[in-house]
Amino acid sequence: MSVLALTATACGSGDTGEEKSVRERVQVSGAFGEAPQIKIDAPLELTESSSWIEEEGDGDAVGEDATAILELSLANGRTGKAAISTIDQGQPLEVKLGDGVFPSLNTALVGKPADSRIVVASVADDAYGDSGSPQSGIKGGDPVVMVADILSTDPTSALDGPTGATLAAPAKAPRVKETDGMPVRLAFAKARKPKKLIVIPLRKGTGPAIESPDRISADYLGQVWGAKKPFGSTFSEQPAEFSIGLGGVVPAWDKALDGQKEGARVMIISPPDLGYGSSAQPNIPANSTLVFVVDVLGVG
Repeated sequence: MSVLALTATACGSGDTGEEKSVRERVQVSGAFGEAPQIKIDAPLELTESSSWIEEEGDGDAVGEDATAILELSLANGRTGKAAISTIDQGQPLEVKLGDGVFPSLNTALVGKPADSRIVVASVADDAYGDSGSPQSGIKGGDPVVMVADILSTDPTSALDGPTGATLAAPAKAPRVKETDGMPVRLAFAKARKPKKLIVIPLRKGTGPAIESPDRISADYLGQVWGAKKPFGSTFSEQPAEFSIGLGGVVPAWDKALDGQKEGARVMIISPPDLGYGSSAQPNIPANSTLVFVVDVLGVG
């Protein structure tokens, strides 16, 4: 169950005159991205929520309506006991800022750079409220301390296209057909369909590499092997934003894009088991081999 399954009814987050004493009573240690040690001089009595940067990163800033990838750990401010952590659950949390996020956490995240550790001391009304979270040992009305490590967020800017040198594709790979330099379809006349995942660099990237889990901005074209036209493309639209490494895209993308650099263009040939498998999709028959051309335009 998500630690953010409940929303609160009010928001009092922000810097207050109470912050110094709260910071003295909430001590957080441990390395970024790993399980924090949270020591609370309990019971923690708060009149309103506050937050601070425990460790400041230098990544892209979290926007007001951005998606962020977090390692999030919660402790009960009344008892001082650990409650729940994404690190224990084995996968970071992807959150879209807005009504689905605790108000105190939402306010604390906005404007903070990725690779930062944020600490939130939240009144109950800005967290689980009167309902509490019994499965986490948090009663209704309990204050909550949150430690959020911002692993990634939406890139704040995107390239117009690939930046590096052009690379030759193998002779038996599908051909990329372009109009005015923009990929519009794939041709398969001389191509040989592989049975495993194939990743073909078409342009070198010159920016930071994708390190899963990461938010990226990308243009892509997707086509079923042997089809005459794509089933989807963003090249004539705004770039799309995705999380890589969290299972939110087809498995071939998670595998192929990890390590690719900003500014790269890559062809991904996905066997059915790393695409949609036996589940048919609009314009994609079941058990299809899929071919993608992806431009990595931003890494959050």
